[in-house]
Amino acid sequence: MPRTSRRRRGAAARIATAAAAATLLAAGVTGTATAQSAGTGSATSTERATTTHDNLTVTHEIVGGNTGFLGDTIHVRTTVSATDGPARQITGIWESVRDTFDCYGHWTNKRSASMTYTNAAGERVTDAMPSSTPAAGSWRVDPVAGSTVVYDSVRTFAYGPGGAQAGCSVGVRTVPIGMDTRVVVHSDGLDPLDWNPTGVTLTCALGCRFDNPAGSVEGIFGS
Repeated sequence: MPRTSRRRRGAAARIATAAAAATLLAAGVTGTATAQSAGTGSATSTERATTTHDNLTVTHEIVGGNTGFLGDTIHVRTTVSATDGPARQITGIWESVRDTFDCYGHWTNKRSASMTYTNAAGERVTDAMPSSTPAAGSWRVDPVAGSTVVYDSVRTFAYGPGGAQAGCSVGVRTVPIGMDTRVVVHSDGLDPLDWNPTGVTLTCALGCRFDNPAGSVEGIFGS
C-alpha cells in the first residue's frame, strides 16, 4: 500500500477519534443540571452540588473535572459543615457511583480515601480511610469554630463489561456517561442523610475503552 494512502488513513482515524471524544464529552459536560437532593437541593453544574440536612450543610463535588478517559484519575470530595444550631459528631460518610455493569463489572475503581478534620487540639488532621467500606469514626463539625469534615476519595476509570453472573439482574447495567453519585452521612442526633442521586455525575469518554488519544482532555479540546 502506498505510504500516502496509509498517512491519509491514519489522519482520518485521528480525526474520527477526536470527533467521537467531542461527542461523548459533550454528552456529559454541556449544560447545567439541577441537583435534586433529599432535603433542600440547589441548581448546580454536574461537578458540584450542595444540600442541607437539619443544621448540616453537605457539599459533594468532583475536584479537577468530572470527565476523563480509561485509566484517568477522578477525585471525589464530600464536605460537611454545621450552620447555626448545635455542634455535631459525624460518625460515618460513604460515597458511591452508579457505575455497575452486569452485576459485578464497574466503570470506576476506588483506589484510596481519606478524612480531614479538626482534632481536640484544634489542629487539622488527615487520616487514611478504607477504600472498600464506609468511613466510620467520630469527627466534630462546629458552627462556632467553623470546623468541617472533608471526605476525599480517588477513583480511576476502568473498562467495566464482563459476563453476567448467573441469577444477577442486568437491570443495574449502565453506560459510562453521566453516572450518578450517592452520598450517605451519619451524624449524632439525626437520621442518616441518604442523598441519592446527588446530581453530580461522572463520564468516561470513548466508552471507557481507550486512553486519551491526545494525552489529556485539553489536548483534544484546547485549554
